Amino acid sequence: EQNKSFLHRVSTGRPWGILKWGMSFDGRTALTNGVSKWITNETSRDWVHSLRGTVDAVIVGGGTVRTDDPLLTSRGKSTPEPIRVVFSRSLELPSNARVWDTSIARTLIAFPKETSEDLLESFPEGFEKLSLPSSDPIQLLSGLAKKDCNSVLWECGPRLASLAIKQGCIQELAIMMSPKLMGGVLAATPIAELGFTSMSEVIKLSRYELKAFDDDLLLRATLL
Repeated sequence: EQNKSFLHRVSTGRPWGILKWGMSFDGRTALTNGVSKWITNETSRDWVHSLRGTVDAVIVGGGTVRTDDPLLTSRGKSTPEPIRVVFSRSLELPSNARVWDTSIARTLIAFPKETSEDLLESFPEGFEKLSLPSSDPIQLLSGLAKKDCNSVLWECGPRLASLAIKQGCIQELAIMMSPKLMGGVLAATPIAELGFTSMSEVIKLSRYELKAFDDDLLLRATLL
């Protein structure tokens, strides 16, 4: 796995990207009122902590920090912990978010160069910053590759996930599915619009495997 990620970075100039999400059997990642804890079981969540321990960085958008206040660590399963990357265009981040505690893991705030760095002055000290040419996910990965990141785990919301997919930032999926029906036409789904208008355009998956975690199912697959 490490060799695969390293070779990918050498050949593309970008880290190997894994997109992870948890959802119900009907494809929902939250109820219509936004509640999402917890869809998957404790065994599944423990596996996600282990997965984080295998990558160099974990990426979320600013919206995920504002909504979920994630810790984004392996819970001690790896030393050092992966870099926690917050990718934000607005830098509108809560000052009491758990990612500011850099005593447990590094935190890197990535933002496009047109965003004023003055906004960073209101945040707690200890984090690293990365100014990027644009807000494109592919620019973020190029920046992380320069920091010797061979593999990254995307734990972002649907809009950032779809952008990352469209820009070729995702090579692998890790989908944890819970045997629940959550319903809701307007309920959250893992990926936003990809712009397809025919089935000939859709992204096909390969080399997939299915594994049970108690009553949850993990699907891992690579993108063709």
